[in-house]
Amino acid sequence: MVTAEQAAGEANQAFAVEQNGINLIPDSERRGHPRELFWVWAGANLILTYIIVGGLLAVLGLTTGQMLLVVIVGNLLYWLIGYNGIPGARVGTATLVVSRAAFGRKGNAVPSFLSWLTAVGWEAVNLVLGAFALYSLVEGFGIPLGVLGKAILLGVLAVFTFGVAILGHATIVFMQRIFTWALGLAMLGLIPQVLSYAPATAPAAPAGADIPTFLIALTLVAAMPISYANCAADYTRYLPRNASGAAITFWTFLGSFIPAVIITGIGYMAAREVDLTDPIGGFAPILAPWYFKLFVLLVIGGSITNNFINTYSSGMSLLAMGLNVSRPKAIMIDAVLATAASVYAIFFYDFTSTFIAFLSLMVAWIAPWCAIYAIDIWLRRGRYDGASLLSAEGGRYRYANGWHRAAFIAWIAGVIAALACTSADMLKSPFAENVLGGADLSIVAGLVVSGLLYWMLAGREIAKA
Repeated sequence: MVTAEQAAGEANQAFAVEQNGINLIPDSERRGHPRELFWVWAGANLILTYIIVGGLLAVLGLTTGQMLLVVIVGNLLYWLIGYNGIPGARVGTATLVVSRAAFGRKGNAVPSFLSWLTAVGWEAVNLVLGAFALYSLVEGFGIPLGVLGKAILLGVLAVFTFGVAILGHATIVFMQRIFTWALGLAMLGLIPQVLSYAPATAPAAPAGADIPTFLIALTLVAAMPISYANCAADYTRYLPRNASGAAITFWTFLGSFIPAVIITGIGYMAAREVDLTDPIGGFAPILAPWYFKLFVLLVIGGSITNNFINTYSSGMSLLAMGLNVSRPKAIMIDAVLATAASVYAIFFYDFTSTFIAFLSLMVAWIAPWCAIYAIDIWLRRGRYDGASLLSAEGGRYRYANGWHRAAFIAWIAGVIAALACTSADMLKSPFAENVLGGADLSIVAGLVVSGLLYWMLAGREIAKA
């Protein structure tokens, strides 16, 4: 006979559909160690995006020393992402539910919607990039692909990606460990080939970047860790309530920082030797033919593992908005929308580059939000009332009709500051161009302005609560 305690312990098992959503995870279902977060985040960060970032750093003219400084400093923000995951273990629910404490029960729907929209957008982009890589791999073996063949391969990619996300947390943790080993070893194999490649014409040594260009490069690197700010607690909520906050922060940081630094460095070195306008095909002259095929597989695998994170957390954001469906159904909604967008991009009009440029502006909302969320954790010492977080009325976090003015004032001010200090391709602010000399300080401005304002406006109020 299976006891209630045993049944609860089996509720979050690999390859069984996880039934929990944003509800509080009971202590009887919590297990594991913070070091499992290393695999979750390492797998999610073995991606082509860092190759692209590294290539852009080379195009900007950074010296090797400048590149290393930018990559190390920018990716230190992964420490903040790890810190943001601590409340997941303490209270047992998702990131965008914990943020109700800062924004109010109703007010939190706004960042939840933006979080969901951003995640679904990246799901579609990853599907498109993964599909193009898959088409290239199959055609490289001499197999012609028509529209039907491409549609079938896209369908296989989507079913696998969204299928794992539907199965849920335990399956993602299990799969990320496997993908981390496989993709990580393949990525390390790129290093000796990139370093030993000798182009016909020796590349000129980069002249070095001036301060505005250096700051643009730093923002470009920092945008990657900040993009994960809205999902860290989603993967810690099954940890024991007393799990070490320092360990949660450390293992999240380490799993993200290592691949981010290594892969960005590979992209930078490769871009100094070959044209990486095509970040996949550009590696063909550098790599042995058989290894180039492995590299394409690596790109496909990275798009899948990154989408595990995007899809799972976008489902959580959708539930945090107040949608009254189960977690698997929320992910199915995401799957339909993201797949439809990828079909349009592949077969009708390729909007991928434009859409990536648009999504890059999302740091303007997420950096200020991240600052408020982190300051709220610090002010409350990580202690939250779980019942109030899930209460329809907001409980202790109801504030003025469900909206916390202090958080919204700080957030809006941070968004304005971030947009004023951006020099992104899609939006070059006059202030950034004329006053900052073209430097991009959007992430720093958003973090500092929102963080300080929230501390000033809400610090006493939270201390008295």
